[in-house]
Amino acid sequence: MRVLSFDTSLSLPGASIIEVKNGNPRIIALSHVKTDSKTQSHALRADIVESWATLFVAEHIGKGFDVLIREDFHGQSSTQNYPVFAAWSGVERATDKFGLKFAKWQEDGKARKKTLLGIPQSKVKLLVVGKGKAEKIEVEDAVRKYTGYTGEFATFDESDATAIGLAYLIREGLIKAEGK
Repeated sequence: MRVLSFDTSLSLPGASIIEVKNGNPRIIALSHVKTDSKTQSHALRADIVESWATLFVAEHIGKGFDVLIREDFHGQSSTQNYPVFAAWSGVERATDKFGLKFAKWQEDGKARKKTLLGIPQSKVKLLVVGKGKAEKIEVEDAVRKYTGYTGEFATFDESDATAIGLAYLIREGLIKAEGK
């Protein structure tokens, strides 16, 4: 099984590919791109994110992907939402070029199930680290424990993207949660 996951932002999005064999996840590829909010418009930055995602997927599409997943986002204002959703659009346009569709995430609510467009950040941390308010370094450490990865993460966004994929795999019972 191969999982392509994105930690999507307009400033520094990350991507990860995880391959699972015999219940053991390992990182196949990582990537990120940095845009400049001081000199680049939202539109240009969204295009840069789309171009980066297109190139990353094109490089790795040969073996296919079984799941495409991203982190969900709920900002409190248009100032927070617009950049993230612009990046989401860029990544979605890139993946759509290859016929890829993001998986939905079912969250059990008090009265009914909610369908989300990705995994909530606190749920990623809870599933991968064991606590919903884990720090970035704790997420990175947990990713290393699950995958055995000893290389460098160029940014926390790469380890965060991997954690998103791992959270999906844990939730679906495709890998065992640490300590279980």
